[in-house]
Amino acid sequence: MPRDLNIFVRDEKIFTSLTASFLPDDIPYEPAWDPRDDHDSSLDDTTSPLTTCWAYAARPWFPLIPLNPSFDGPIFECLNHSMFSLRTELDSQGKHILHHDIRESWVELEKSYSGYGYQRSHSDAKLAKKVALKSRNAFLLIAAVCSWYIMSRQYRGSSRPWKALLVDNPRCPIPAEWVHELSRSFVGDISTKVPRTGTFISSIHCPWELQLPMFEHFSIPIWVHIKQVAVFDVKLCHYNPSKEAIARAIEAQCTSNSAWGQNDSTWGKDDGVWGKRDDGSQSQSALGWDGSTLGWDDSALGWGPAPEAPQVDPRFPVPEQLSGQKSGEDWKAFFAHRLEENKKKQAKESPAQRQSHESREQAAKSHNIPGKSSMATVFEWQPQHEYGDFLLRIHLIKAEVPSTWGNYSNSTRLYDLFRNEWDLCDQLDPTSTPDGDWEEDFFDVSDPIPDPLPPPPPAPPSLSSFLQDICNYFGRHEVAASSDYTEGIEHFITHLRFHLSFHLAASTTRSIGGCMAFDSWVDKQKFSHVCNIVRDSGKDVDSISDMQQHVITCFIGYLVTLPATQLSEIPSDHWDLAPGTPLSTSNAFIRVSYLDIPGQERLYIIQPSQSQSLVPWKLVVPDAATAVMCLRRDWGSDISTIALELLKKGITFKTLQPMAVPPSARRPLSELRTYSLGYFWPPFKAVYADYITYEQYHHEFMKEDRARAALLCGGILWRLALHSLGFDILPLVLIGISQDAVPFGQMLFLNGETHFDDDLSEEEVDFICGTYYVYTNNGCIEKLSWWPKPQAWAGSGLDKCLENIRQGISRRRDSSDNNGLVNNTHWKQGLKFNAATKKFKKNLNTACSNFLTTKASAFMDD
Repeated sequence: MPRDLNIFVRDEKIFTSLTASFLPDDIPYEPAWDPRDDHDSSLDDTTSPLTTCWAYAARPWFPLIPLNPSFDGPIFECLNHSMFSLRTELDSQGKHILHHDIRESWVELEKSYSGYGYQRSHSDAKLAKKVALKSRNAFLLIAAVCSWYIMSRQYRGSSRPWKALLVDNPRCPIPAEWVHELSRSFVGDISTKVPRTGTFISSIHCPWELQLPMFEHFSIPIWVHIKQVAVFDVKLCHYNPSKEAIARAIEAQCTSNSAWGQNDSTWGKDDGVWGKRDDGSQSQSALGWDGSTLGWDDSALGWGPAPEAPQVDPRFPVPEQLSGQKSGEDWKAFFAHRLEENKKKQAKESPAQRQSHESREQAAKSHNIPGKSSMATVFEWQPQHEYGDFLLRIHLIKAEVPSTWGNYSNSTRLYDLFRNEWDLCDQLDPTSTPDGDWEEDFFDVSDPIPDPLPPPPPAPPSLSSFLQDICNYFGRHEVAASSDYTEGIEHFITHLRFHLSFHLAASTTRSIGGCMAFDSWVDKQKFSHVCNIVRDSGKDVDSISDMQQHVITCFIGYLVTLPATQLSEIPSDHWDLAPGTPLSTSNAFIRVSYLDIPGQERLYIIQPSQSQSLVPWKLVVPDAATAVMCLRRDWGSDISTIALELLKKGITFKTLQPMAVPPSARRPLSELRTYSLGYFWPPFKAVYADYITYEQYHHEFMKEDRARAALLCGGILWRLALHSLGFDILPLVLIGISQDAVPFGQMLFLNGETHFDDDLSEEEVDFICGTYYVYTNNGCIEKLSWWPKPQAWAGSGLDKCLENIRQGISRRRDSSDNNGLVNNTHWKQGLKFNAATKKFKKNLNTACSNFLTTKASAFMDD
């Protein structure tokens, strides 16, 4: 026997499975199989699509019907309703019908399930809702057919993906973003993340030769009923257990079975959902009332001896007389004691009684409404609101039965053949929907006059209808207010003082060593250009005199034109990094130490100088200029305050948290859920709906705890993250690392101790920037994105221009904008506005690094 073959025992029947670890609660009635017929003769079981069926050659998609499908997303959101969320309205005749908004959205989705009643009127609002949910569930059969085609194509290894077939369809091309949404839904996602009903197969005959291996490959639940005969289909030989294994399974089942009905938590676990037949209808066999019963005993009329005076519990409603329900007895206990009584009746019945009961059982299987001449009694279990919705068994008079019967289905009606009684109880199957619109048999609703000619096939849906699905769903997200984007902006003078170490009282304007390049550069520069080099628009410089503007231009000219070896010659009155100047970088509250990691650039750690840090992580900045800037600031000794100030300004830093974890705690990135806008074949052109889709996925990713890494990265990633989150979320970023940091984030060894922080993978950086992967004609992949990558943006000189990002996002959301996707090469070329920025930043960081090399110490843990 294969190691992974599971054996199940229920009702003295043996089942095996390679892909399922448990039996479903309901095992359907096994239809008769004709070995001469490849197809079954049973009708489509559209009344209960969520029920596991037996394998039929004619309908191989039945095992792919999703269980508990999620009707979320732009395509199936219109189906995302329950009994509580469905709305009804009154038609012109005063009858209840599904609200027109819901009806119209369902008709747009698929017209083939309109015959199940959701477009008809009903006398009761509850019935209208139940019929609508039945119509909704019938749509799952259509979804299963689509999933089957997708699975079949993927299993065969077709050269063209199924998504490409839809996108490139010459008759009705479907937008790529809509197809991408379909692939994320229960239709296109054929992984084990979407549980499906599966199927039962008789060991005598497997109707599928090609389907079975495919279902096993995709782990679709398959249960094989082991018949006690010598014949065993060769296609199912790997499901055939040994006699010893069967014996062990039976012994284990007998040992583990608890007393029937003693524990609510195990109710129906071994015997299926309480009160359901194998064919989905209620049967007396569910309570031990099998077809071998006949005749009448002392309780020939079904009522038995006169009941004793009941003992009333004031905590519960008083039961109706002759209902058989005791005070405080719930529906489960009631049916349990009825079961015991019926077992006693069955043991005493004569052959004549058994024959009579068999006839009555056959008549009850149709679930026809008891007519005026019927002797059957009908009880409805009605909630009593004043007693916490406790269910009371209420006798229905003849006139009440027709209007009530349709509110229940075969799985919520239970017949007692010994007493000739029907029980109507929603709790028997809380998820059931009615079997049909029963009221139409009693209110003389005429059938519509058929059209003289069959209607023509529906035209393919318009392209705009697909795009409307996307825009309606994704256009509702409220992003961070634009005004929030100004919070981190610093004035030009402040930037000069703290970021560039410039002395506002400087007056020297001479060249160094007769440098011709310096003189030429200063003569050509406009002050607005100088402002752009230092990453500021310069809008707040009106108070700076012309003479001071010239001094500032010279200072920037030194950093742009001088080689790194001559930075020490910058006049001492210009900045506090010159040799021999009284440095203003001595900070009484914090100290900076450096850390050299082999193969990486030097890191700088900022710590309190006179007290212990109050946060569990270490504040680490990757460049010397930021470390020196922190020394110049008067931000106090609270590390979280300093980090928050950096975060508000979009300055890169890390929050390395020391943790001792076993090696197994680290996991490959393949196990992490990734976000991607997908791969596409040329020609690919993004449209407005593509950007709306990207934006919504971006918002969804930013809700992840590990997305804090985007804010820590600074630059373009920080700005795009703020678009989703706003400034108010920033303090929460500093609480600590996320749960994904240890298994998937960055890990560094500092003085022999492992430290972790959240980090972004290359794919996640691509996703945040809105990147699509497009195949080229030579088989390579080109990356096209809505936004530039961090490397292209960092050298653009736009890093402080928050207004540019805000306006850019606004244009992207404008459907009339013609700006499309750009590859990384074009981004780099298009962002070279300030060629001097790169040299300026490099020299500034070199000067700060030289200062910290002499003034800071190597990092040591406290």
